[in-house]
Amino acid sequence: MATTGTGAQKSAQEGTAGTQLTSQNNTMLKRVGENISNQVLERVDAMQKAGELTMPKGYEVGNALKSAWLYLQHVETKDHRKAIDVCTKDSIANALFDMVIKGEHPMQHGYFIPTGNELNWWEKYTGKLMRAKRDTDIKNVNPQVIYDGDTFVYTVDENGLLQLVKHETCLDNIDINKIKGAYGVVINKDGTRHLEVMTMDMIRKAWAQGAARGNSGAHTNFTDQMCKKTVIGRACKVALDSTEDGHNDDEPYMVAPSEAEAEREQANGEPAGQTQRKKLQNKPPHRDSFEEEATYEEIDDAPGTQSNKPADSKPAAGTAAKHGRECPI
Repeated sequence: MATTGTGAQKSAQEGTAGTQLTSQNNTMLKRVGENISNQVLERVDAMQKAGELTMPKGYEVGNALKSAWLYLQHVETKDHRKAIDVCTKDSIANALFDMVIKGEHPMQHGYFIPTGNELNWWEKYTGKLMRAKRDTDIKNVNPQVIYDGDTFVYTVDENGLLQLVKHETCLDNIDINKIKGAYGVVINKDGTRHLEVMTMDMIRKAWAQGAARGNSGAHTNFTDQMCKKTVIGRACKVALDSTEDGHNDDEPYMVAPSEAEAEREQANGEPAGQTQRKKLQNKPPHRDSFEEEATYEEIDDAPGTQSNKPADSKPAAGTAAKHGRECPI
């Protein structure tokens, strides 16, 4: 009986010690989070006072940092270690700072990605679109997929901008295995518009830069939606790069979310990997190439063909050239 009592007492003591250790760890983690958040807040405050930074209206830096720190506690490296234990405090602060100065939130606009002992903020296409609408002339980007059998005609105006002439499709053409390309109609706040066009080859090259290499469940089963996201991201990146002097928007590589999760999120219209803990493949960042070659066929203007330029838009951005081009992508 004495032995049993001693064993029970020892177990109780071990349990108490474990609880105390967990409590101490949580307290330490909270302090670390507060210290890092305070560093970021001080940097943001200093830049605002110097007139170097203006935060978006309604964006609460403190609240964003709190939610980001809670999210960070669930981010792991590819060998399943917690990022906050592996990554340097400076890199964590820099990643949080990068998120904050863009006015973004974790999961909604991007992810925290650990690379070795460095943490990076990886911006999703939703973040690019949000910033493009906020910080550039873009009002919206309407993406469409081009299928085999579609009639897709666009022109180059006198300013070198692509303009949609017509896109005719039908229900029988819709087949994710016969996608020829995608485009986004970029609508500006002044009513002008232009196209961002990508062939399927260009899209697949973009996908190949990621760890999944375009072979995830989302890419395979929801190819059309992934094509649309890619062309949206491309259009927004072009606009953002033109407004950010010297800004390098290279994206680190990510391991694709699990197929089941990606498929579920795509079916619900959510960004792939929204609830997935992100992992990183050890590859260098890439740069988008805008030197892709495409083949076009010269066509004559069809009588009565009109461009999508609003009547009151500026001629410089919406006037179609005399010759349209039908793209056999």
